[in-house]
Amino acid sequence: MSFSQQRVLRSPTGAELNLYVKRAEGRPRAVVQINHGLAEHAARYVRFATFLGECGFHVYAHDHRGHGATKAPDAPLGTFAKVDGGAKVIADVAAVHDLIAGDHPGLPVIVFGHSMGGLVALNFMLHHSNRLHAAAIWNANFSAGLAGRAAQVILAWEKFRLGSDMPSRMLPRLTFQAWGKAVPD
Repeated sequence: MSFSQQRVLRSPTGAELNLYVKRAEGRPRAVVQINHGLAEHAARYVRFATFLGECGFHVYAHDHRGHGATKAPDAPLGTFAKVDGGAKVIADVAAVHDLIAGDHPGLPVIVFGHSMGGLVALNFMLHHSNRLHAAAIWNANFSAGLAGRAAQVILAWEKFRLGSDMPSRMLPRLTFQAWGKAVPD
């Protein structure tokens, strides 16, 4: 299993987006634009993209800034950007969307997002609702409740103690590593 193509797309934000494309088998029905989750990369979606390709969908998936092989001068690994990161991520998604529209005029585009990518996809929809035909949001945490407030306190403390350019060391231990211990190898 592999993507049909890997390329670099230069975004108006200055990022060089690492982009994967999977072509549909047979006549294409639509294009699915994948937005990956936190602390992962687009290549992890190759099995999903292969399935979609077999079902007649073209698939485009890029690494967000600070993730995977995407390069951005203002986005070290684990960071969207030092300033206006959220807006730049949405602008990057729009750049991929523009490429899709140019490559496949007339085909419907479905924006897909998983976890953090679900929140990215929702924000893209809010700013560009007239540009897409459908969206699929998977496992995006809209309301974290008490756990979300605790995470905000931890992040504020670490930002105060370590500075704003340092990724959190505690939050991954409390989330991904704690969850990973429950999953057998």
